[in-house]
Amino acid sequence: MKFNIPKIIQPLEMSEYDEAMEGLALQVWVNPPRSVHSSYWKFQIELGKLSKELESLKDADPKKIDDLNARIESVNRDIFAWFSNIWSQGKDPDTHVALEEIETMTDEDPALWGFVTNNTMKLIREHRDNQRKN
Repeated sequence: MKFNIPKIIQPLEMSEYDEAMEGLALQVWVNPPRSVHSSYWKFQIELGKLSKELESLKDADPKKIDDLNARIESVNRDIFAWFSNIWSQGKDPDTHVALEEIETMTDEDPALWGFVTNNTMKLIREHRDNQRKN
């Protein structure tokens, strides 16, 4: 028997962040394959290592600091692309989220970025734990 596992999409209501966003929802792919899911954690581990390394460089060569910052930016961009993928699996292309939109969000409203990332991971975790079903 061959299983055809559909992508399961759950809405993340933006009104939970602010009432002014009533009617808007991110469409979250809550059952990505293990390889997709684990790549997020690999990015997080790499970001943590780079951040610790940067913190340890008090009087280091400015070029070394710039190089580390560039590597951190690269990993952040990987994380943004990961979320863009997770939020762009719905059938309606108008609900997809482009990488550039995420970059703008992180610059303009860091609290919103925290809200959407934390709640996206919560929806995925709930689905994986069989806590949330339609």
